[in-house]
Amino acid sequence: MTEAPSTPRVVSFAAWRDDAPEPGTRGVRRYVTLAELLVRLGSFGLGLRWRARFSEDQPHPAFDELVAASAGNGMPTLALLATRAPYMQAVDADFEGYAGTELVVTLREFDSSSWDVRTDDPWVLREIQRHYPDAGPLTADEWDATG
Repeated sequence: MTEAPSTPRVVSFAAWRDDAPEPGTRGVRRYVTLAELLVRLGSFGLGLRWRARFSEDQPHPAFDELVAASAGNGMPTLALLATRAPYMQAVDADFEGYAGTELVVTLREFDSSSWDVRTDDPWVLREIQRHYPDAGPLTADEWDATG
């Protein structure tokens, strides 16, 4: 019996967070960066190669440098983290993580307001939901509409 390939699942969560340093204290508003998400992927993401795509012009040349550096076979996670772009807020960007030639995860920065994570790996989905409890499912149609 052949097992059918699993269908990637998508979760979405707010990119802007109100984090309180200690319970009962005033929250600090911060933006979840690509760098933070790559760290959240831990060893799963460490061996991946990344390609970056932006659907519109970005306000900083670091993003153009990232697209050029990640073209072709992509760039390793640590090389990506060594650039400036993952620490900056982008608008409408896809970061695709490949294991060899297989696309295993896509991190989509949508409209600077949310992150969408698409993968068929249950560990990745659980890890995202653990760190971002507001992460909720998106349908395939909703995913297509944001891309």
